[in-house]
Amino acid sequence: MFDTKVRLISMLGLLTVVVIFSLVLDYFRVLRRPVRLGLGMAVLGIIAGFILTLNAVLPENRFYGPVFSEVQTSEKLVALTFDDGPCPPYTGQILDILKERQIPATFFVLGHNAAKYPALISRIVAEGHQLGNHTYNHVDLLKLDRQGIVEEIDKTNKVIAGIVGYAPHVMRPPHGFRDAVVMDIMSEYQLTVVEWSVASRDWVNPGAGVIADRTIRKVKNGSVILLHDGDGVAGTAPRTQTVEATRVIIDKLLAQGYKFVTVDEILKSVEE
Repeated sequence: MFDTKVRLISMLGLLTVVVIFSLVLDYFRVLRRPVRLGLGMAVLGIIAGFILTLNAVLPENRFYGPVFSEVQTSEKLVALTFDDGPCPPYTGQILDILKERQIPATFFVLGHNAAKYPALISRIVAEGHQLGNHTYNHVDLLKLDRQGIVEEIDKTNKVIAGIVGYAPHVMRPPHGFRDAVVMDIMSEYQLTVVEWSVASRDWVNPGAGVIADRTIRKVKNGSVILLHDGDGVAGTAPRTQTVEATRVIIDKLLAQGYKFVTVDEILKSVEE
């Protein structure tokens, strides 16, 4: 776990300076004996930057703080999650499928969309599903200062609480990106950061069959599935394929003996 409160972008900026300075030293044949220390320092700086960035974007990585992307369990449990909603008509269509099959899910919603479609937020809760915070405007939190991150989280919590009477206690950063400061703010707000272990890239609309096949193939006990019922705040990309795939994913995983649960429920199943 990375404890510093320095932003990733600041560390990458510093490393960039180190790399450039080291390459200049090497170019002018400084620190070349007995080995090319300048070039070596540049290579190390590039590697360090790559590792720091990789740790910020990989969903399962805990370098910057505790996150959950799946759980270790002997039970055939799986959590179905949807990002970027609510977005009509797709959220409603997904809710219809879930209701028909009595399947619970977790919706990581955008504050902007929640404020625009409060009835869908109310329906999500009324039908037994869980809500999560996915920021207000679906911005990359790595590009915001601390106050900007706080505003994204706090504004979304207030919108949701104004609709259903409480704020979520789980959160998923847009794209899954986070650094030490992002994780520190999540801790202050007592938000559990939930990533995913199964992604089908449904956001590029590769076809309902492709989405379903990619998802089903990767699922195992304790998996957290990522799907999308919306498309950021713009909502321009259709999610018809995801709706169609959701029905297939549920039916095939049920046939394999899996039980669908919310994020809260799957986190409670963690085995030491």
